[in-house]
Amino acid sequence: MAEKFKSKGGFILASVGAAVGLGNALRFPGLCAKYGGGTFLFIYLAALIILGLPLLNAEIALGRKVGGGSPRCMKSLFKGGEKLGWAQCANSLITAVIYAGLAGWILCEAATILPFCLSGGGSVKNYFFEGVLGARGDCVISGISPLVCVAIAAVWALMFVCLKGGAKSLSAAAKFTVFIPVVLLTLLAVRGLFYGNSAQALAALFVPDFSNISSPELWINALGQVFFSLSLSVGIMTAYGGYLPERCNIFPASLVIAASDAFVSVLASVALFTTVYGCGLQDSISQSGIITAFSVYPAAIAGLFKNPAICGVVGVLFYFSLCLMAVQSGVSMLEAFFSPFIEKFSLKRVKTAAVFCVICGIVSLVFATTAADIIVEIADRFINFYNVILLCIAECLAIGLSREGRELPAEIDSYSKKLKLPKRLYWLSVKFLCPAVLCALAVPEVLKLFSGLNYPVWAQFAFGWGASILVLFSGVIIGVASKPRPVKKLKLRRR
Repeated sequence: MAEKFKSKGGFILASVGAAVGLGNALRFPGLCAKYGGGTFLFIYLAALIILGLPLLNAEIALGRKVGGGSPRCMKSLFKGGEKLGWAQCANSLITAVIYAGLAGWILCEAATILPFCLSGGGSVKNYFFEGVLGARGDCVISGISPLVCVAIAAVWALMFVCLKGGAKSLSAAAKFTVFIPVVLLTLLAVRGLFYGNSAQALAALFVPDFSNISSPELWINALGQVFFSLSLSVGIMTAYGGYLPERCNIFPASLVIAASDAFVSVLASVALFTTVYGCGLQDSISQSGIITAFSVYPAAIAGLFKNPAICGVVGVLFYFSLCLMAVQSGVSMLEAFFSPFIEKFSLKRVKTAAVFCVICGIVSLVFATTAADIIVEIADRFINFYNVILLCIAECLAIGLSREGRELPAEIDSYSKKLKLPKRLYWLSVKFLCPAVLCALAVPEVLKLFSGLNYPVWAQFAFGWGASILVLFSGVIIGVASKPRPVKKLKLRRR
């Protein structure tokens, strides 16, 4: 992989852009609300330091040492590892399609929030899902929203612009997709602190409620949020590690990435809790984050100020910033698959990027249909929860048991002067704690999965089981496609 980030700052900025996304702004605050505020926050921060940070260092170091994406990195760890690498990349590709659909929804919100505020607000339930998307709630596809189709097309056009330029475009785009959302979230959080019941909102967020501390669901969601939010085990950080300049110190860079990720998560939670409590909508916060963003937030934004026009402008800026976050995360996920794919098949970047974006854009139009809300829930559960946990366990075992993996601490500290990786914590985490804890906590979730989910069977197989199987067998499919076909010898006729 010849292309590199121009500087350590460009790498950090692009990596923060990949890590900071809708998982921080929407999913994290919802999980805090569901699992007792401070209790979830405490477990999340502990897991971030003990489990997330060591694996983040390992992925960045492996990417720089091997000089390629996840397939090449996993292949360097063990025989057959390339298939695991392609599974990680394929998981990112499908997640990018989901994110593009969500970004299209958010863009529609940005286009419709001003008239919603000027009209004095309305029904929280019907505003987006029924009023804009036309969702039925029963996973039946009976129509498609033209507005959402246009928004999704616009998102893919923007993602193509970011994708075609490689490392240079990734770091340049992150300047907007990181700073603008953080500024607007800060303004929203500061405004929320001026509500009369802001103290109650902050207490609900930061004061632990240990009544459900023994819940396996709480622990698995907190750990899953760490790996999902830091974009671990899905090929993103290994790909970015391949772009990292040679003489950069990995450990301090990883600290900045992890700290930035945690900061935005907490900032978004403060903004959501204070705003929603201030508007009297605290009972409507959803753990999924999706309902909160598209149903509760519009009503909360409409009541931010006495002037409806100001509320509308703030709403436009807020949703536009969320759209930028979704686009940056989506591009990072595309890059995780795209970069090793064009290297594998020796393709031209710009033309292949155009084909990728068109095909994926057509697929993501399913999120403009009347069944889109249920499809997102199913796909997110399988791809970004079950698959991420499974891939993370496999990667930790591969790193911990391989000779190449044992050399990673030296790669991490190769240019360190004073601030160095705590090697004992690193090995304890990657080799033992991470796979053991994830395996133990995943058992109840697997049992729950096989006991049946409250979704239509056809939708589970199409967007859940089917998508997961496609991810897991993607390495086999690409391996078969990349094998050179034998050239048939032409028989010459004798005269």
